[in-house]
Amino acid sequence: MEITRKDMKELVVHHIYKVDSDELVRLCISTSNGMHPVFWHDGILFFFHQVPLIMNQEVTKDYMNGKEHWEEVYYSELGTYKENIEIEDGGFRGAKIRVINASRFPMHKEFVEWIKKQK
Repeated sequence: MEITRKDMKELVVHHIYKVDSDELVRLCISTSNGMHPVFWHDGILFFFHQVPLIMNQEVTKDYMNGKEHWEEVYYSELGTYKENIEIEDGGFRGAKIRVINASRFPMHKEFVEWIKKQK
């Protein structure tokens, strides 16, 4: 058996929104029942929705050729990594989200570097 590794060559971000960290957690819970990972790297907290590969043949072809599409990205500044973030007010009070430290994930690191350049 042969195993081949293919890294992504390009990331396409279709929509990006800066929100505060509480709003980011509320959005994550509202749009994915809290099951969507939230990532942190170098002061930026974020989560994203990928364009489903079944959406169309072009997106699937892009993916096979090393181009990934993120439909929506929500991000917030959060200086220090926290393993969990809890909402302390409103209708989502007590909701807790696990945060993944993405410092070892090359694509996520490059994405955060790109975000910081956009300021």
